[in-house]
Amino acid sequence: MAEFVLYGGKGGVGKTTLAAATGLNLAASGRRTLIVSTDPAHSVADALGCRVGERPTSVPPEDDLFALEVDPRERFQRRYGETFDELVDSVRSFGVDIDREDVADVSDRGLIPGTDEVAVIDLFAEYMTQDRWEVVVFDTAPTGHTLRLLELPDVMDTTVGKLLSIRGQIGSVADTVGSLFGRGTETSRSYTERAGELQSATQTVRRRLRDADETEFRVVTLPESMAIAETQRLLDRLSEVGVPVGDVFVNRTLVEPPAECPNCAPRYERQRDTLAAADETFDRPVREVPLLPDDEGLDRIRRVSDHVPPTEE
Repeated sequence: MAEFVLYGGKGGVGKTTLAAATGLNLAASGRRTLIVSTDPAHSVADALGCRVGERPTSVPPEDDLFALEVDPRERFQRRYGETFDELVDSVRSFGVDIDREDVADVSDRGLIPGTDEVAVIDLFAEYMTQDRWEVVVFDTAPTGHTLRLLELPDVMDTTVGKLLSIRGQIGSVADTVGSLFGRGTETSRSYTERAGELQSATQTVRRRLRDADETEFRVVTLPESMAIAETQRLLDRLSEVGVPVGDVFVNRTLVEPPAECPNCAPRYERQRDTLAAADETFDRPVREVPLLPDDEGLDRIRRVSDHVPPTEE
């Protein structure tokens, strides 16, 4: 079973770069590694300087490094879109009103089936059981999406449970009426089983994301006061939902400014004050990743990888 490393944080903090650097380090150590981008704004291909598709793609010259970029919306529609449409329509056809009341726990959070997060749960479940990879590194979507993703297993259990329960209660009636009109039960079995598969997957993923032996969530932030405050809120929420968090990575920190740059010194001092506050605020180790020259592709990732451990030390 593959180990999971997840990178999360607000948009633009450098999650993709650090995820790519982690994958590079893992592959260099001989561990077969897959980098997965679940962020709708894909940039893994740009970071690695190679073409990446929706299937695992080799990242040369590393023999053990692969990457893929997923279109979550397309994946959901392909895997589960018809399942939920048919399930809801079936229940409604027998006069059961499930418009808002029965699915309020998803719709109120913007998680109506068909959104990106459902597809990512399905993706986690797929790669969790594959023996091909020793480590799967996830470059997750920005903070809001990530929190919804981590809450989704609980929310989806409730929703799918309601629908299946209602469908089960009227199942015998549906089959009887269907047979009267010459309608077989193959479709009913198909979508009921499909919804059940997703329910089972969400339960499995929930357990996995909360298993500190198999999953490490790494938070990425910037050396700015507002970013540090948002990071603390993310850490609090992750703690509430029981997701194990490793180190906090503060990206793009300044090294000691050169004397010929008078504008660099004040910014450097502000960053040092912010980093000192982060050390006091966060109840976990804080790692600094320095701001590096604008190299491109693997050259830049290799330089960043010097500051990013493969897995939790």
